[in-house]
Amino acid sequence: MYNFTVAAFGGGCWSPESSLTLIQTEPCRPLNVSAQTFCESEEVQLSWYQTGHGANYSVTAMGSLGYMAVYNTTGTLYSATLPCGQHYNVTVQAQSSRCHSTPSSPFFFKTGPCAPRDVVTSAQCGSSVGSVSWGPSDGAESYIARATGLDGHVHLCRTNTTSCTWSELHCGEQYAVTVGAEADHCIRLSGNSSVIYMNSCRPQNLAASVDCDKKVVSLGWDTNNRTETYAVSAETGDQVIGLSTNITTALFSEFTCGQNYSLTVTPYNQHCPGGSSASTSVQTWPCMPEGISATQDCLSGIAVVTWGSSNGSDYYTAAVQTDAGVSKMCVSDAGACSISGLTCGHNFSVSVTASNQQCNVTSRETASLQSGPCIPTDVSVKMDCSNNSAAVSWSPSRGALRYSVLANGSHSDDSCTASDLSCLACGADYAVQVVAEDDRCSSRPSQPVLFESGPCPPHNLNVQLSCLSNDLTVTWDAVRHVDHFLVSLTAAGGETGELCNTTSNVCSTSNLTCGHAYTVQVTSVRGDCQSEHNQSRSIHSAPCQPQGVSGHLDCVTNSAWISWDAAPGAESYTVSAVGGDAYTANCTTSNTTCEVEDLACGVSYNFTVTARNGQCESPPSASIILRTAPCSLSAITAFAQCHNSSILVEWGLTEGGGAESTLHIAVAEASDQTYLTCNSTGGSCFLRGARCGLRYTIIVAASSDRCSSLRSPPYRISMEPCAPGDVSVDVSCEHHSALVSWTPSPVADTYRVFAVAANGHERACNATSSNCTLSGLHCDQRYTVSVVASHENCTSRASPDATVITGPCQPSGLSKTFHCDNQSAALTWAPSDNAEDYYGCAQAEDGDRLCCHSTEPGCTINGLVCGKVYSFSVQASNGTCNSSSSNAVQIAGAPCPPQSVEVQELPMQMESQVMRFTWTEVTCGEPEYLLTLTGSLLGDGHALFEISSYWTNVTYFEIPLPCSSSYVATLRSRNAAGMSDKSAALNGTTAPCPPSGAKYSSSSSSVSVSWNSSVFATTYTLYSGSVSSQRRLCSTAGLSCSLTNVSFSSLVVTASNAAGESQPANVMEVTATSRRRRDLREKRIRVNGDLSAPLLDVTHALPTIVFLQWSPVEDASFYSLLVRKQGSSDDSQELTVYGESVILSDLSPDSAYCFSVSASNAADVSGPESEPVCVQTGRGTTQ
Repeated sequence: MYNFTVAAFGGGCWSPESSLTLIQTEPCRPLNVSAQTFCESEEVQLSWYQTGHGANYSVTAMGSLGYMAVYNTTGTLYSATLPCGQHYNVTVQAQSSRCHSTPSSPFFFKTGPCAPRDVVTSAQCGSSVGSVSWGPSDGAESYIARATGLDGHVHLCRTNTTSCTWSELHCGEQYAVTVGAEADHCIRLSGNSSVIYMNSCRPQNLAASVDCDKKVVSLGWDTNNRTETYAVSAETGDQVIGLSTNITTALFSEFTCGQNYSLTVTPYNQHCPGGSSASTSVQTWPCMPEGISATQDCLSGIAVVTWGSSNGSDYYTAAVQTDAGVSKMCVSDAGACSISGLTCGHNFSVSVTASNQQCNVTSRETASLQSGPCIPTDVSVKMDCSNNSAAVSWSPSRGALRYSVLANGSHSDDSCTASDLSCLACGADYAVQVVAEDDRCSSRPSQPVLFESGPCPPHNLNVQLSCLSNDLTVTWDAVRHVDHFLVSLTAAGGETGELCNTTSNVCSTSNLTCGHAYTVQVTSVRGDCQSEHNQSRSIHSAPCQPQGVSGHLDCVTNSAWISWDAAPGAESYTVSAVGGDAYTANCTTSNTTCEVEDLACGVSYNFTVTARNGQCESPPSASIILRTAPCSLSAITAFAQCHNSSILVEWGLTEGGGAESTLHIAVAEASDQTYLTCNSTGGSCFLRGARCGLRYTIIVAASSDRCSSLRSPPYRISMEPCAPGDVSVDVSCEHHSALVSWTPSPVADTYRVFAVAANGHERACNATSSNCTLSGLHCDQRYTVSVVASHENCTSRASPDATVITGPCQPSGLSKTFHCDNQSAALTWAPSDNAEDYYGCAQAEDGDRLCCHSTEPGCTINGLVCGKVYSFSVQASNGTCNSSSSNAVQIAGAPCPPQSVEVQELPMQMESQVMRFTWTEVTCGEPEYLLTLTGSLLGDGHALFEISSYWTNVTYFEIPLPCSSSYVATLRSRNAAGMSDKSAALNGTTAPCPPSGAKYSSSSSSVSVSWNSSVFATTYTLYSGSVSSQRRLCSTAGLSCSLTNVSFSSLVVTASNAAGESQPANVMEVTATSRRRRDLREKRIRVNGDLSAPLLDVTHALPTIVFLQWSPVEDASFYSLLVRKQGSSDDSQELTVYGESVILSDLSPDSAYCFSVSASNAADVSGPESEPVCVQTGRGTTQ
């Protein structure tokens, strides 16, 4: 740095110096640049030498790997941090505020190697190999890897690669691994050590033990440290049990008894499994014996204990023990052993212990063994004579549940079937023994005890009575082993007397009292016992002679009334009347009064009374004499006047020819002891006041003395019957009849019942008793019923009317509706008059019956079983009667139509598309399904088809259909009961046919590809190459695509809709032209301002079917299509079409046709024809 002043000199003089100016010269170039590096860090100590004035310095460091750094400092020493592993050149430039020195000469040096990075360790589980790898370090010339175990031993590896492997690492160790990069005696270590985790060492000295009480197996082993987990495995047969533990013992509580387990231990740490230990085996405790049973042979007394063999057992010990401590045992290596000498009558508890070298296991289940009962003692017999039975007693036997008494008699009695002594054979000698029993065994019989049974009763007891003398003789059959017989006679008053005590079989007595009832019994006697009175005979002595006989005459009826005192022992009486040698009469009664009728006039009668019972009659009573009055008048006649309450009586004159003025009196005695009289001087008179239902006895007398001789013989007559009363009607619903009953009318001989319905129907029946059945009644009718009684020529008045309503008529018009969705049937029918309830029933072929009830003519039967055939009928009821069942109608429990019908369209192949139809399964028996498709081809209403599957039991079916077809799919199901209705229709179309007439044309500026329309197509797609390559060029709803820079080769076009895509149609090349095919939907240019000509397109769908489509013409109302058949002058036709398309399906095969179309408007103005399009039909389809 320099200070400058300026002084002027002139004329020998110096001017004063100017003010001081400081000028700094450029810094000097730094010299002796040097660098000092440090192996352990990335710090570099830079220094240089500076001559001249001090300055600022710029230090530039350039690394070989592109690193560059610039540092500024004011000193000549600078510590910089430079990336490791690079060769550097360093220059220093001194700088002042105005100038910089030239850079120093570069100094070259190298930093230490970079520490290895991305250090990764690994161990090969199951071996002693471990490895380490790392990323390359900049500046490294070689590497050194160190693996240090936890116990301090070291494994080294030097390499000039980026990995190291050690093959003798120790099991169970953790190695801390460091990697150092080395260059120029400088080693740079990796920042953090990595660890190699070796697999755990194999466990040693496995030892297993069994805790018999807890049923636990314990396993222990030796191993090194640093094992985190042990997996212990126990195997036997196909059973494997595993557990994990972090200690060197394991307890198994899941082991099965009687098994030999192989035990292994595998150590694990979080990085590697160790090697499994050598296996050791352990035998578990024996399985507990089961199925223990014990039986004792009743004859030998030897007990046999059996059990099911248990796994793991070497031998078994069977023990029997009582509650009192009495015990015995036996040992066996099989499943049974025997014990002898058991005390009788004890209940033993039986257990079995299974043993092996480790454990003894006693069965939890025990069996019970009852030793045979002891022999009964102190047997005694006590005879019960009252019922000829014996009571046997004895001292209790230990172990006995019951006892059997064995009685051996000298005789048997078939009528005595009891197995005990409650019924002994009479007259027999018995020996009795007692046997004690339990549920299995019987003791030996006790010592026999002898006794005698009671006597047999006498048989065939017979008594004979002499009615005249009242002497009695009794006989019977002799019986065995009887001491004597006792014969007793018991009067009805209870007094009993002994007739005989005899050893014979006959006993007689005399002079029984008349009119008494007696009971005779004979009893056998043996020792202290008498036989039972199983036979007795009742006998009545002859009745006593009637006493107190008296009588009087009834002159009107010419009969005698006789009465007497009741005679002891009499059941009935007979009155006998004897008048001389020619006249007799009698009457019989159980009373003590009797009327003897029809006595002759003027005869003297002797009357006697005789008493009778079932065996004898008494002597006749003392007689009395009565004389009847004479009858001098001739016979009379009488006529009942029906419904006039009178009787006409006629008679002849008195014998001897008296005057006609003689007054005669007619007297009538009614059956109710009332009288009617009339008199006349002539030969007749009327008895007034006669009543219905009475019988009258009439006489005519010439005086008021009815018993005078001037009287007639009696004449008997009956009036008309009274009207029947209490008429009741009981309807028989089943037989359409009614039983009519009434109170009988006296004197009636016959009855007639009348029934008249509201509709005029009449029925009648006749009867001689008080009921009658009306048959053939009409249903649903109200009948009025009356009864008339008849006697001879008279009929009674009609009874009060009774009303009866017959049962409902059979329901008609039964119809049914089956609901397959809920398996019910709705029934309806025509209502029945007077019906209150209806019952509809469904009867299945297997007898299952379901019913419904309704008060209206309709009801629903639920719960029908799908797949069954039911017969339905209905009955009407009016609360009293049920109608007959209606004519049956059948319903088959047919299934519902399949639901959820869906279709999956498979890809089009050879212009045919397979339609896969699926549906939900119908749950109804074993259903089958039928798929039916109806539709049209190419949208033509004349080209129709119908396709059906066969009946199948799967829920899917595949049917191929031609392209551009529309269809309606329906399904039916069926089972054994019938066929369902059609399912809901599924409408759809197949994928369209490939577009026809695909053409390629190009102009100078563009390329156009056009095609004809395809039926049911919604989109057309143009591809380059093939469809599968999916190189799509154009997708449109129109009939052409305009493209640029597209070559003709391998162009294809497809038509598609929701059902799929057609097969590709190849595009044909045509000569280049400036014209292009226009879309059918574009507007046509008008000609002369009028209708334009349509653009016609023809698709040859099938050999004789074409589809014609043209562009719409503005203002057109309809179109005229001209069809010309080539080669024929008169085979052409014109069709009127409303719309822009039509299908022609009736073309002739092998013929050429040309088509053109023109538009017409509402004013009937026609436009020009389109350009004609010609096609050649095919050969058609051979039918």
